[in-house]
Amino acid sequence: MIMIGTMTFSAECAMAVAENFGRIAPVPDFMKLIGPYVRSSIAGGISTISIYEFDDDKADAAIDYLKKRYAAFAEVKGVSSNIEEWLGVGVVLQLLDETHSVTAALDAVSFRM
Repeated sequence: MIMIGTMTFSAECAMAVAENFGRIAPVPDFMKLIGPYVRSSIAGGISTISIYEFDDDKADAAIDYLKKRYAAFAEVKGVSSNIEEWLGVGVVLQLLDETHSVTAALDAVSFRM
């Protein structure tokens, strides 16, 4: 399973965000971090995206870790963040095969974030 974390902030917040990266706990051993990747634009400010990959049976521990990780950045005024749970295509295809209905497949999914 994966979760995708995003943040946006202004250039004025960048140093405080960078300092938080140095203080946050590293990802747990059961989790693989891809990123963070950064982009910026004059109109939109600075954005980051990170992908967190882990086994389904570690979802509760992963959610706890990610909430704490992003709470550290939320303390910086002007930072907004979001964490989303995403399903792999294989899981979605299996749900569609089992339910034979897009609506029923969506009802079967219970996102925690």
